[in-house]
This record gives sequence, C-alpha cells and structure tokens, in this order.
Amino acid sequence: ISQEILSRTRLEKVIQEFNLYSDLRNKAPMEVVVETMRSAIDVKVQAQRREHSQNSFSISFEGKEPSTVMLVTNKLASLFIEENLKVRESQAEGTSEFLSKELVSMEDELKRRDQDIRNFRERSMGQLPQQLDANLRILERLQDQLKTTNENIRAAEDRKILFQDQIEQLKVRDRFSTSRDFRGSEMKGSADPLIIQYNNLKRELANAQSKYKESHPDVVDLKRKIANLELQVEDKLKDQQEKIVEEKLPPPRLDHDSERLIAQYTERYNNTMIEVKRAEEEAKYLKERVILYQRRIEETPRREQELVLLSRDYDSLKTNYQSLMDKKIQAQMAENLERKQQGEQFKILDPARVPEKPFKPDRNKILLIGAVIGLMAGFGLAWFRESLDQSFHTVSDVESFLEIPVLATIPNLKEEEKKAA
Repeated sequence: ISQEILSRTRLEKVIQEFNLYSDLRNKAPMEVVVETMRSAIDVKVQAQRREHSQNSFSISFEGKEPSTVMLVTNKLASLFIEENLKVRESQAEGTSEFLSKELVSMEDELKRRDQDIRNFRERSMGQLPQQLDANLRILERLQDQLKTTNENIRAAEDRKILFQDQIEQLKVRDRFSTSRDFRGSEMKGSADPLIIQYNNLKRELANAQSKYKESHPDVVDLKRKIANLELQVEDKLKDQQEKIVEEKLPPPRLDHDSERLIAQYTERYNNTMIEVKRAEEEAKYLKERVILYQRRIEETPRREQELVLLSRDYDSLKTNYQSLMDKKIQAQMAENLERKQQGEQFKILDPARVPEKPFKPDRNKILLIGAVIGLMAGFGLAWFRESLDQSFHTVSDVESFLEIPVLATIPNLKEEEKKAA
C-alpha cells in the first residue's frame, strides 16, 4: 500500500492539487519533484505496547507552509485508507473467485468419483459386502431346496419303478391266464411253480417297500431274487407264446380288471415321469443358483477391498470439498463486509493539525551548536599555533629539552627596555 501511495502517479496528483514545489517544477523535471516529495514523506509503524493492541502507524510530511503541510498529510492518510480498502476488497474478491473455481473443479471430481462408485456397485451387484449375510441365507435356503428336490426325485424314481413293476406283473399274469393251460387261473394256483414263486416275490417286495426303505436288506434281497426269476419267466412266456402260435390259439386278451389297473398304473407312471422331469429341471436350476451364490460369496472379499479404496478416496475428496465450501462462505462474508466497509480497516486516530512552530530549523539548537563549535575552534587554533612554535621561552623549557641544568640566562635587553619605558 505504501508503494502504491508513494507512486509517481499519485504523488503527481497531490503535487498538482496543492500546487507543491512550484519553484522546483519550473526548474527541474517532474521526476525530480516527485522524488523530492517522496523523500519528504515518512511512514512509521508503531510498536504494539500490549498483546491485543491494534496495529498503528504514522504518516508525516515536511514542507514550508504549515496549513499546506496539514492538508497534504491528511490527504496522504486518506489515500492510504482508500487504497487499503480497495486492496482488501480485491483480495476478498480474488479469494472468493479462486475458491469458486476450486469448488467447481472439486465438485466435478466428486461427481465422477460418485459415478465410479455407482458403476462399481452396479457391476458388483450381489457381491457387495453388505449383501454377504443375505447371500449366505439364500445359499443355505437353496441348498435345502436342492436337497429336498433330490429326495423327491429319488422318491419319484422309486414310485416309477414300482408302477412299472406292477404293470409288468399284470401283463405277465394275463399272458398266462389267456393260454389254454392257464386260462381262468390268476397265477395263484399250482399251474406253474415258477410263476407262483414270481408272483409271491412281487407281493413280498411290495409289502416290504411299504414298510422299509429301498436300502433295507430285505428289499434289496427281494429285488435280487425277482431279477433272477425275471429271465426265467420271460423264457417261459416266450415258450408259452410260441406254443400258442403253434396251436393257433387266440392272442392273449386282458380282462377288464387288468385293463383298468394297467391304465391306472400307466397314468400314475406317466405322471411320475412328468414329476421326475420337472423335479430334475428344478434341481438343475437350483444347482445353477447355488453355484452363482457360491461365486458371489467368494468374490465378496475382493469387491470389499475395491470398494474400500474407492470410498476412501471419495470420503477424502468430500472432506476437502466441505472444507473449501466453508472457506468460500467465510470469503463471501469477508467480501460483503469489505463492500459495506464493516470489516477490519484503518481509521485516522490523530489527524494532522497546523503546526504551531516549525519542525526545523531549531534556532536555539543551532546557536548552542555554533557556540560549542566556536569554542572548540578557538582552543584548537591556539593549540595549533602553540604546537608550531619551536622557541624556548623559559629556563624549564631549555632544561626539559636539553636534559642538562642551565648555568646562566641572558635576558632580552629589548624586552627589558620596553618594560622600563
């Protein structure tokens, strides 16, 4: 501010306004006049006497006319205050503008980081840390459903085999019942021991399956025995069929009850087949879902680490943004205060007054200094003349110079005559 006030432009205006240095302006260029006025201005900062006291400074100007000196000094002080206010307003506006630009840049960066986090969440949907508990519960439920579905498939397969066996049993019985040797027989009599044994094993198997599981030893043993007899029964049926053909017997015909039972068992068999197919499709779907959620759970730790890095940068940027926002609000308040001239500013504590006596020269001081200089010059001149005189005036001068005693002295007769006269 001092440099701005003491600049040539401002000092020229003050010189012209108060018509300063009129004689010098007629003889010297304006640069010399401005430099002369600049050397006559003194700005001193006052030391603070207390810790919380305000800063202060004094402005002084030296000139020949008391009233003009007062006016120029007050003008310089006013210029100082005005320039200080302009500088503070400019600084406040510059700070606010800088913070606004930084906020816009940081806001764009925040939006970009926020969009990155949003895109990451969309890409990692189902693998986020906050979804881990839900994924574990869903995986457990899917595994339970898959287990139940597999059990249903096994049960349906068992029913399918049972219906198939019952259908085959009815067909075998009716094949024998249509032959001449076995017509009217329900394969329960003593027509053929092999058939009777086969039918008995079938009944025992059905009875055992209603009581025990498929893995029960009795069920396994009965199935093994029936499997061994099936080949023998098939051979016997084939022989019987050939015998019927040779004897030109009519083709085997199922009775009404057998047809009804076979139709029921066939319908149940087909329904069971549909149920098995549907259950297998459901099991396939559940397996895919189980694999999907297992993969999500396995990927969760890695996604969590990536999200932590993104969130950490975002939180740090958001903190800086909030800090800049607070600074911008403070800068705007300071700018408004400066515009209303309510902020911290300089004010004149002691305006310049017309001096009652000249600042210089101090005549008493000059007289005193002149007297001192005169005395010193007199004594110095006397000492100088004495130091140049090489003659001896007294006996002691001779003795001190020659370092021998003086035996006699010859008086100056002319001096004696003068004294006598």
